[in-house]
Amino acid sequence: MTQPPKYTEEQLEEYLKRISYPHSETELTLVQNIRQNIAKDALGTLFELHRRHLTSIPWGNSGLHYSQHHTISLSPEALFEKIVARRLDGYCMENTGLFHIILRSLGYVVYAIGARVGQAVGTGVENGLFSQLSHMLLIVVIDEVKYMLQIDVGFGTYNATGPLLLQEGVISTRIAPSEMRLIKDSLVEATDKSQKFWIYQTRHSLESNWLSMICFADMELLPQDFELMNFGVSQRRASWFTQMFVCTRMILDSTGQEIIGQCSLSGKDVKRRIHGQTEFLGVIESEDDRVKALAEYFDMHLRNSEIQGIRGLVSQVR
Repeated sequence: MTQPPKYTEEQLEEYLKRISYPHSETELTLVQNIRQNIAKDALGTLFELHRRHLTSIPWGNSGLHYSQHHTISLSPEALFEKIVARRLDGYCMENTGLFHIILRSLGYVVYAIGARVGQAVGTGVENGLFSQLSHMLLIVVIDEVKYMLQIDVGFGTYNATGPLLLQEGVISTRIAPSEMRLIKDSLVEATDKSQKFWIYQTRHSLESNWLSMICFADMELLPQDFELMNFGVSQRRASWFTQMFVCTRMILDSTGQEIIGQCSLSGKDVKRRIHGQTEFLGVIESEDDRVKALAEYFDMHLRNSEIQGIRGLVSQVR
């Protein structure tokens, strides 16, 4: 029987440094400290890990643009090397795949599921329609209670900022004043309306309409399922991931307790949005500008061979 992959204690220590996990004043290592915290409060520690991952590790698709290979690997070692050791970005299945193995290595009961992305993510208009299976989520089980985790800052202002109880109608604050919840409903395009799916929804304020971001079934998928999904998302000619470079990360407040906004680089704009207020940080006029912006705002330092890899692609800044 193949055993699910885990990271070593040394790799876990490096990851916790990568996300600036707070160090206690004792002689304990970060790993020893977090294991104590999990034993005392597994859910609270999960919230802390999730929050710090979202605000430390950028979401982005640099591997498809700033590389010589233009591919995405979901290998546990490749994920660790790229995101932790090299301190680069990762898109949905990279960030979530890494976090999946981290949680398992720390002793959490966790499994991955597949999801569909709502058209409302791109349009801001609710129509009940969703994409093909192309997204990865996590389900964590604590004391026989399930929580859904979304490790994808690429959803921007719609991204879930904390674990969500797998229960209908529980409303949580996302980034004030926006809110998030889970409901169960049938899909517009489904033949069998008796089948109900979990749907993650958000709204910008109490006066706004709920928008459906993701739908999913609580069914574990295996690594080979995500390999197929990853190939379609990263290599299909019609996939926007191959056409456009995007990078974004969330912003943590000074206390380390609340996500207050996000910083993003998309097209030729670099901007920061905090509590609904947008500030433009710069305009990208050249590849040199974008490389400098990645270093300044996302702490991503590309090698020369990676920078050269975007030459000739439609995503190159000209």
